[in-house]
Amino acid sequence: MARKPAKQVADARKQIGKAADSLKAVGSKAVTQAAKTAKEVAKTKDAKRAKKQTKVAKEAVKAAAGAGTALVKTAVKTAGKGAKAVTGSREMKTLKSTSRKAADATKKAAKATSKSAKASGAAAAKDAAARGAAARKTAAKKAAAAKKKASR
Repeated sequence: MARKPAKQVADARKQIGKAADSLKAVGSKAVTQAAKTAKEVAKTKDAKRAKKQTKVAKEAVKAAAGAGTALVKTAVKTAGKGAKAVTGSREMKTLKSTSRKAADATKKAAKATSKSAKASGAAAAKDAAARGAAARKTAAKKAAAAKKKASR
């Protein structure tokens, strides 16, 4: 009974490690996706137009602002696509499952630990009661023997 909680605690620790790894994978996936999105935005016609207009048109501020808003719209669209790619990715799915497993393993370990504590407490109480009864018996025997000796 004493080894089971330790085993379940180790299992919980392992599951938590797996969850952390999958979380790391999701983070790196998000970073790469963001880099891709940034590259895509930089390649778009809107971005190139905005770049040219901001360089050339110092007087034509309105045209540059119009191109800037178009660029923002494009960036928002591509970022949305990137977010969809991350949430639907394999890494995200493994993160969900590993974190669920870690939570379950932790629950099990906590349950097992409290069960074993109850069991060992009950065993200790039984042992103490048995020792007390034995001590009572020996004391009674000694008292009876002393009484006999005194009466002789």
